[in-house]
Amino acid sequence: MQKVKKLIKTLKNRKRIFIQTHNYPDHDAVASAFALQYLLKSFKINSSIIFHGDILRDSLQKMIDKLRIPILPHYKYELSDEDTIVIVDANKKNKNVAELKGEVAAVIDHHPGTEHEDLGFCDIRSDYGACASIIFSYFAELMLEPGREVATALHAGILFDTHQFTRNANPIDIETVAMLYHVSDVAFVNSLVRNSIKLDDFKQYRYLLDKIRVQDRCAYCHFQEGCDKDLLAILADYLLSVKEIKVVVLSAQSSDCVSFCVRSEIPEIPANTMIQQLLAGIGSGGGHLDMAGGRIPNIKDFNQDEFYKKAVSLVNGKK
Repeated sequence: MQKVKKLIKTLKNRKRIFIQTHNYPDHDAVASAFALQYLLKSFKINSSIIFHGDILRDSLQKMIDKLRIPILPHYKYELSDEDTIVIVDANKKNKNVAELKGEVAAVIDHHPGTEHEDLGFCDIRSDYGACASIIFSYFAELMLEPGREVATALHAGILFDTHQFTRNANPIDIETVAMLYHVSDVAFVNSLVRNSIKLDDFKQYRYLLDKIRVQDRCAYCHFQEGCDKDLLAILADYLLSVKEIKVVVLSAQSSDCVSFCVRSEIPEIPANTMIQQLLAGIGSGGGHLDMAGGRIPNIKDFNQDEFYKKAVSLVNGKK
């Protein structure tokens, strides 16, 4: 049975369906949810897109506004235990997915994770660079062409999540963009990719360059006054463009927790393994071989100097 047909069978005749992204969604999560909603509607299955947190980046908000993506915070709805939830670009029980009322019936994700046997549908392809590529594969199975808005969103989602095919990209991601290229608004996608920061972000760049610590191949910086998660990832990628830097660890403090972003160009030091080792016993994290994120829920468990020493030790141990 085609995967998409199993998904349709799982969701058919459900009363209310919500497509939930991971918390503080990115371009890939929003694009995947939007495309899935479009696909389900072609089978007369209505759904709503929800998320927890905020839309952090101007480029993502611009994409949502331009393509008229109907995404709302989950509190805009009164969810009940009878509702059905489909999680995209994340997995059930993940720390970055708010547990909401309703039954999780399906998971579609490209991060390494557990295949849940209790779900009606579970499609995890950790070798894919973007969840949007998985969603497009359903269109391909059905020989269904997405509309211009959906194609544009998928195109943008793949480029952002693979860092323009330089990070965790699969040949399928490239082939998918090639097929979307003739349908999507390429000029708009290019403008989103080029204009990913704003003038106000320069103060965080200045702070980074003033406070960065570099030892051997490892760079570390802690943002005492905080930094939004999406910009933290952009700054990590920026540092990784420096020839002498092969591993980047950034942390940002907020009122109630510390968030982390890890990048690695060293195969022997997978980013997802490193973040788990760094946060063992005090927090949680996960991701891919070259990119990962994490969180310490209690600020009292975080010591900047000790954390930096531990990060350098993990890198030096793999020389």
